[in-house]
Amino acid sequence: MALSAQNICGAVISPRDTTILPGQSVTVSAHGLFEYTWQPESAYANPHDSTQTVSPIVTTDYIVTGRYISGNIVSNGNFESGNVDFNSQYTYWNTNSNTYGIIGAEGTYTVNTTSANVHNNFGTYPCIDHTYANGSGHCMYVNGASQSNVIVWQQELYDIVPNTDYIFITWLATLSGGATHQTNQLARLQFSINGTTIGNIFTASSTTAQWNQFYQIWNSGNATSAIITILNQCTEPAGNDFALDDISFSPMYTCEDTLTVHVDYPIDAHPDTVRACRGDTKTISPMDNDEIDAVCDNIGTVLPEIVQTPEHAVATVSSTGNIQVHFDADFVGTEVMYYQICCGNTCDTAAIVLISTGFESEFSDTACFQYSWNGVNYVNSGNYQQTLTAANNCDSIVTLHLSILKPEVNISTSNSFFCETHTTTLEAQGDMDEYVWNNGAVGPTIEVTEPGDYSVTGSNDFCSVSAQFTIPNCDFTVYIPNTITPGTPDGLNDFLSLNDYVKPEILTFEIIIYDRWGGIVFASVDKDFQWDGRVHGQLLQNEIYNYLIKYTNKDNQEVMMKGSILVL
Repeated sequence: MALSAQNICGAVISPRDTTILPGQSVTVSAHGLFEYTWQPESAYANPHDSTQTVSPIVTTDYIVTGRYISGNIVSNGNFESGNVDFNSQYTYWNTNSNTYGIIGAEGTYTVNTTSANVHNNFGTYPCIDHTYANGSGHCMYVNGASQSNVIVWQQELYDIVPNTDYIFITWLATLSGGATHQTNQLARLQFSINGTTIGNIFTASSTTAQWNQFYQIWNSGNATSAIITILNQCTEPAGNDFALDDISFSPMYTCEDTLTVHVDYPIDAHPDTVRACRGDTKTISPMDNDEIDAVCDNIGTVLPEIVQTPEHAVATVSSTGNIQVHFDADFVGTEVMYYQICCGNTCDTAAIVLISTGFESEFSDTACFQYSWNGVNYVNSGNYQQTLTAANNCDSIVTLHLSILKPEVNISTSNSFFCETHTTTLEAQGDMDEYVWNNGAVGPTIEVTEPGDYSVTGSNDFCSVSAQFTIPNCDFTVYIPNTITPGTPDGLNDFLSLNDYVKPEILTFEIIIYDRWGGIVFASVDKDFQWDGRVHGQLLQNEIYNYLIKYTNKDNQEVMMKGSILVL
């Protein structure tokens, strides 16, 4: 038995050392520790459970290691002494802080026996203390402040042992006028020691008046004192109400205990070994293997008697004295059966070790849309089994944990009026790691200024999925405004010009602008022309001019346009 330096652990396994017959099982339990690890780990389904069932066929030591919590050094952690021995940046009230009750105001707390006494809205779903859970004990009730890092509870502890693990525990419950609560309004608390936060933020239950335990483990290092603090990180003013109880801070020590399970074979037992594949049948001739043969041979045929039947096989005795053992089809492993042969006044008991051979294995895989395994195609996620032939020609059951991905990729446009603006953003939507467009662009989005067919291929470690999107050709129109305002000092609409998106659609271009008497005031064959309304350098406002435009489009069609424009 190995103990810590404080020698406080004591025996933690029960029962103590025990004796079983081969093939029997014994359940052992560890208690009084915070966590458990059993050795050898291969002997258990979960080596961290406190209770284990073992079936050794030879004498075996089973060792459990864990940590022992050695008493609470927090003073008044259960609040039974009232509002003493701790500090808080919240305001303490024992009478009504406003019309809603004792903790009606945000950032207030009190110590009481039930939440129904401290807030007018908490009577329907009252929260009583955690220590006694009968309404006689006290706990701390808090109306949460709307600022983060506000100290809810704090206490300074001395005589901290350096280089020792301590566990900081509190119980937390939500206070509310309803049975459940909105997640964003729940209290979000965090532990702090000596000004440094430890662990993650923990959130109160969404179910009102449900107590939950939260803890963090802290190593003292060189520290000999500790200011332990509970902070509230929720800044939601509405509903951020909670209760605290049974706050503890305790040293932890490593403990170890050993249990020996002795496997005792009966006197005169002569073990035989029978090995078979799962589901097979084997015949044993016990009269050929035991020391009592000589005595029995003088009497005649003597039938053996099975005195302990196997759990995973069916054993029968034939009229010729043979034992037939049929192994269960789903059993792989080792167990023991006993038979007895009696001749005259002498009996001999023998043990037969039954070994059923086969293999059970499992693996996981992920595929896109379809998965092929040994000629079988699977199109849905699930657990699938196949029976294969393994070593020694014994069947092996293999379980596949399969995840089938069926991703989709779609393309959306940010502008359904492309022909008005001649620009849009195409976005690939889907749960993919990479996207490649047919124009060579990489990423989930591309900017588009031309009609056409666009496609994108999204891919991840398993899948590659494509989607298409077509922007149809727009009806081509050259648009000329009917008014320009070069005389207005706002910097807007100061020129007559072509929109940029129509220029690529024009092969040849000519514009002539006339005054009201037919005189030419401006002419250009440049698609990038700009006319500011001036005639011979002078701007005449409130004048109307006529224009003639001739252009050739991409289809080599000649188009003529006439119109007028007002210059302001």
